[in-house]
This record gives sequence, structure tokens and C-alpha cells, in this order.
Amino acid sequence: MSDFIEISLEIENKPNGNFHLIKIDTITVTDQVGQRLPDNYIQTFYRRANVLARYEIDKKKKYKDFNIKGVIKYFKPSENKKSYFNLGKIKNFKKNINLIDKSITNKNPNILFSIVDSATVEKALPKYQYRTNDREGYKSINFRNYDLIYAYKTDKKQDFVVALNGELEPGFERLTLLDEKTGILYKLIRLKRDMTKIEKDEITIELMIENENSITLIPFDFRNVEAKNL
Repeated sequence: MSDFIEISLEIENKPNGNFHLIKIDTITVTDQVGQRLPDNYIQTFYRRANVLARYEIDKKKKYKDFNIKGVIKYFKPSENKKSYFNLGKIKNFKKNINLIDKSITNKNPNILFSIVDSATVEKALPKYQYRTNDREGYKSINFRNYDLIYAYKTDKKQDFVVALNGELEPGFERLTLLDEKTGILYKLIRLKRDMTKIEKDEITIELMIENENSITLIPFDFRNVEAKNL
């Protein structure tokens, strides 16, 4: 046992596809004397297979077992339930506008999904620099190097999932940046090396947007769970 435990949760016999998604809604982990563990990572986005949570533990303390309690949110988007929208190919969209259907934004004006150009990101995050580890210096991003950039914003009332060419996590390079002033996130994606403009125009986008008809809340309560030392 290291200085943290990692918990993997899944739903038995659930189909593994884009129309059967899960994420952690709530989770609490306590030790054998009822003391709550502090989390340092909880996966709060939708996945097709398993979801993860990581909790810090005291290396000097001996743990016998853990109690794990919470709720999994099971999302089954569909056209019939008005939670699945095939937007089609990027070449048919206007950029820098909210592409979420007005029937949804009228009820929840806080959510946003928009295909944006590099100039929009540069304006929102001027002179943005980053580094991947402590040994490297900060460097700038060339936003024009990415095949696709989209802006999005969700809230606690309503979340959504984006699929590009049928994939939830496509491409070989993905970077997510936050504009702290507006709360808008920018997803930068490189889908393919030397991708042509024709290929970029043919990218298809699907949105899977939560509503109460497509969500099932599944409570769980696991007692006396032993941690394995991997």
C-alpha cells in the first residue's frame, strides 16, 4: 500500500458503448474506525467502462479495510429521450456560436458547445504558456497546430458528452484549457498527423446531453473492502 488508494467502479454486464455511460455522482470513503479519507482525484466525467477515484492515506497508519458509499450516474442517451443529437459534419457548422439546441439552452442558458477558431482562443487566453513537468521551462502554444478546437461549459444541473467521429476520446494529443474569467473550457485536439482541410471538414460531431429521462442514479454501499498492494 502506497500513500493513496485507487478505487475503480463499474456496472456489471453494462454494454460498453457510447450510449451506456457512467460517472461518479457522489462518493465517500471511510476507514475501519469511520474516519473519512481526503480525496485527491475523483473522475467526474462520463466513461464507457470504469470510473476512478483516488484517496490519500497516512503512510504511518495501519488500515484494515474501507467502507465505500455513494451514487453512480448511469447515462443512456437516445434520440427518443431527446438526449442524443447528431450535429453532422463540421463543414456545415458556423464557428464561434453555441451549437446546443435552443430548446435546451432556453431552460439552461449556462451550457455551451461551440466550434471555435484559433483567434478566439488566443483572445480568451492571451500569451498563455504551459509546461509538462518541473524540469522544463514554460512555453507558448501554437493554437493553429490543432485539428479541432471547441469551447464548452456545463454545470451541476446538466452535463453533456462530445463524440468526434464516433469516439469519446479521439486523437493522439488533447489539451484542455480553462478561461477562469468566464468558466469556459477549451478542448484542443490533434486527430491525425498532417490532417488535410478536407479531412477536417468531414469530422462528425455528436452531442449527448443529460436530461432526467435519460439518467438513472444507482446507489452503492460496499463494506469492509480490503485494499490490494499493487
